[in-house]
Amino acid sequence: MLWPFHHKAEANYWLRVFAVYAIVEAAIQLLFFLLLNNFGTRPISNLEIHLLMWFFQCLLIWPIWWVARSVRSKKVFIQILVNLGFYIAYSYVWFGPVQQIIGYLHNSLQDITRAESARIEAILDSGNQYSYLNYQLLKHTFRLSWFYLAAYFYNYILEEKKRTALAVANKGLQLKMLTWHLNPSFYFKTIDHLQRVANEKPLNAAEPILQLAKVMEYVIYEAKEELIDVRKEVQFLNTYIQLKNQQLNNQALIEMVVTGEHEKLKIVPLLLTGIIDKIIAENKPKEGANYKMLLQFSGNKMNLSGRIELKNGKEEVLSDQSIQTRLKELYPQSYTISYSPVNGDFKLVLILNEEK
Repeated sequence: MLWPFHHKAEANYWLRVFAVYAIVEAAIQLLFFLLLNNFGTRPISNLEIHLLMWFFQCLLIWPIWWVARSVRSKKVFIQILVNLGFYIAYSYVWFGPVQQIIGYLHNSLQDITRAESARIEAILDSGNQYSYLNYQLLKHTFRLSWFYLAAYFYNYILEEKKRTALAVANKGLQLKMLTWHLNPSFYFKTIDHLQRVANEKPLNAAEPILQLAKVMEYVIYEAKEELIDVRKEVQFLNTYIQLKNQQLNNQALIEMVVTGEHEKLKIVPLLLTGIIDKIIAENKPKEGANYKMLLQFSGNKMNLSGRIELKNGKEEVLSDQSIQTRLKELYPQSYTISYSPVNGDFKLVLILNEEK
């Protein structure tokens, strides 16, 4: 069609649709030729007239499709009115000048292809024979059905490609999230801490080993869910913070206070842990910092706030764009996050899902 040629893939699709339509139209004309000349008392048509009819059928399909496409995004009753109005105008033109052109071309073509004794006059519709309108309406409906079916399958193919691309993107996102969640340095430091504790006093290693087991169990099994109870996430967060604070050579101390009712709320697994890790990673342990955080719940709103006491004059603690990117992907239009480098205050407000 004329209109999608600025889009190569769409243009190629509609050209293929037209090619199939042209083949079907050729088969219909051949069927008419056989029926009209083999089941009557005398031949009443020839190949020349059916060839011309096929050409004009293929040519005049374009304005029908163009009109249908121009109103396809409108309401159904508007599409019906526009297509019906165009059918009336189209049929008037078809019964008049177009039929005369076909008759003229048919006679001219016979002058070249047939001897005078073998020529026949084409039986064509005329503008005043409105008994043929029902037949023309059937043909018009047939042509419109081609457009709407082709448009449906085209959109279906596009949606399938989008779904496939989205599935691939989701897999990539899940892999990125998993990498973000696991934070290998946490495990290495925790294992190093356990080794030192076990060397000094083996009995003291029992509790941190159990804590590490709970962390790994949560990451491996619980975090596979799309959403998880906030209660479980908070329990995991407390265990994680305890291990984090026990790591050797980590001068940062994390303090977390949780208030408010959150029994019926759900959250993306490991979201809070990932944010805390990213915040801490912005200020290396050797630089030293205290992380005092308050996690408040009110209705379906979660408020994570606190003060980060930086000791080396660092001015930005939330410069890691992965935090913003992840929040946009998981909670679009449902979060706000801010940080003040003057006094170290930061705040994250998040609207959570409620248990149904």
